[in-house]
Amino acid sequence: MNNPLRICIVEDHDIFRKRLSELLNFYPELNLVFSSDSAESFFSKLERFEADEIPEVVLMDIELPGISGIEATFQLKQNHPEVEVIMFTVFEDDERIFESINVGASGYLLKDTSIDTVVDSIKEIKNGGSAISPTIAKKVLEMVKNPMQRQQEIKEEVPFDLSPAELKILEQVVEGKTNNQIAEAVFLSPWTVKTHIKNIYKKMHVNSRAAAVRLALMRNIA
Repeated sequence: MNNPLRICIVEDHDIFRKRLSELLNFYPELNLVFSSDSAESFFSKLERFEADEIPEVVLMDIELPGISGIEATFQLKQNHPEVEVIMFTVFEDDERIFESINVGASGYLLKDTSIDTVVDSIKEIKNGGSAISPTIAKKVLEMVKNPMQRQQEIKEEVPFDLSPAELKILEQVVEGKTNNQIAEAVFLSPWTVKTHIKNIYKKMHVNSRAAAVRLALMRNIA
């Protein structure tokens, strides 16, 4: 008999996380190694495990406090490319679907997905497949059918709903300028620039300059 698949849950909603943990524990083919309420907690716990003990599949909530699920997935895949990630969300958001795929997620499921489907999706991923809700699969297909058209759409969109002022400041951030240097360049106070940058982080679902720059370059924003 094969060893149970090692899995992990990263979800900040306590009731949902506990309920999902309880349901998954009914499946002997799965081994819930641990669960976390934030990406920071997840990475802290992950450091304690040997290579052959870390989770093989992570169920990752997109809306996490602090480091977002998308940024956490990017960081995880950088250090542990063998770990598969299924994004868990309540939204069928085209932008987040696209970003999740870009950072290396293998699946994208809605939180109202039945537990049997979730378990089947975990198994499918470990067998080389993908795990995507039917309605989301249609969106993904539309994204990849014509990549050139998609790239053109990305350039024409107002990315992450950033304002013209925020886009200008983001360009300065990508160039590596400090808040004071940006303030001089755009004729604003350092405090106003700092406020704009916080709003940019929130809209881009990141929590650091490096993450914002990486995402901006990946999306050809700046």
